[in-house]
Amino acid sequence: MDIALFPYERLILEALEKEYALDRVLVVGFASSLNQLSRLFEMISQSDIELRTGPLVIIGFINHTHHLIIGGLQALMVGNGPVWSACVRGLAETLGACKIISDSPAKAVSFFDGKIKAGQLAAAAEKVSPGLKNDINRLSQIVHPGSRAIVAGWNKFDSVTLTAVFQYGLRHPTNEDGCEEGVTVLANLASLILEMLNQLSEQKDVLSTGKVIMVRTSINQKKGNG
Repeated sequence: MDIALFPYERLILEALEKEYALDRVLVVGFASSLNQLSRLFEMISQSDIELRTGPLVIIGFINHTHHLIIGGLQALMVGNGPVWSACVRGLAETLGACKIISDSPAKAVSFFDGKIKAGQLAAAAEKVSPGLKNDINRLSQIVHPGSRAIVAGWNKFDSVTLTAVFQYGLRHPTNEDGCEEGVTVLANLASLILEMLNQLSEQKDVLSTGKVIMVRTSINQKKGNG
């Protein structure tokens, strides 16, 4: 995998590829998205221009996206469905956040102040990728302590005999459990968000939004070729 990645990025992708025989094209594409995300962070955060609210929000979105992607991959590796669901939900909402700012740059300030509601994010995500709003609602039922969260630990429920196998703790997944599908969902969301973030990084009305917050500096981990 001749793409510059952080060690933990490379290790989790290689482990998933080996353990679940994931398609090589999927893995390389995912690695490329992670690399581009890192480059975008460096490009914006290391600029000598004064840091305003708009670019600060973009930098935050990039970092938040990275954390959720890695968290989702790690959750898949150990079979932690609720955490994967939370990460996917967060990514879908981040996509919606990017759409909101793209359409109305001045609203970047609202994200900094925490004034954007979850429903607004879901509605905006739906505009980018129809169906995401319903996906967010389904994921929320797993993440929050509702009906789907309660039955998440049941296995092989028999509606005739009214019996089920209960399991405590994590269960190592198989590809039959949808591990490859889970990676694909993360990869697709990463690609969509990256496209939106690239657009935002070139929108002058976004970069000039808000008051000056600070002079830009950044600290980056050392990456290597995987």
